[in-house]
Amino acid sequence: MFYSGMSHEKLFPSESYRALRIYHSAIPLFTTVVSKFPSPSLTQGTGSLDFTPFYQLREMWRWAERLLWRAVVLSARLCEVHANEASDATESLWEWFGHYVKCSSGWPAKFRTGHRSAVISIYLRAFVLRHRVLSQSPVYISKTPAWLHEARVLCADYRMILISSTSFPRAREHNVKVEEFADLSVAIWEAAGGAGEHAGWVIDVRLRSTSLSLATSPGSDPLVGNPIYLQFSSGV
Repeated sequence: MFYSGMSHEKLFPSESYRALRIYHSAIPLFTTVVSKFPSPSLTQGTGSLDFTPFYQLREMWRWAERLLWRAVVLSARLCEVHANEASDATESLWEWFGHYVKCSSGWPAKFRTGHRSAVISIYLRAFVLRHRVLSQSPVYISKTPAWLHEARVLCADYRMILISSTSFPRAREHNVKVEEFADLSVAIWEAAGGAGEHAGWVIDVRLRSTSLSLATSPGSDPLVGNPIYLQFSSGV
């Protein structure tokens, strides 16, 4: 299925929907594998996660991840971000996001960091595009949206991936991925309504990002002048 879909992408670039349908035919396999694949457990004594089940099926996960990555990239180009999540799974960006997240929950942070960074970035941007119009609406009721928890979990995963795959930049250099991640976290908070009760989370994300990039230093952060930031940092 993977080779067939990739071949179709290369040979018939104008027929991307067909390649996406080919990838879609692998979903029953993913469902079966994920249902039988145990989640990482804590190692006694060290408290670290045990990824032994993953390494036992590493080769299988390599191909599964690549197929899901191509499906997410294609669906991001072809599918409507405002489409109903209950729509045809073949043409649903959110359906592919769901499969990727379920599978990746059992992967160590260092596995396929490039692809996973791209997928999470697309996922977070999709959240912003889908919900920021609603949050700016004059009839919007300020309350915690259901999707914010999922976005925060993604941000936590993304940070672990960045920690394992990037390093603090040298003088006059930038850790672009970390800077984009910090900006995305603010965009997520704003799309969720910019509520003060969640300001602590987004500020914490940006402050923690300073361990990976100077550009996210609180001294140059536009949030520092925000009254919500001042209240949070002063313990009010």
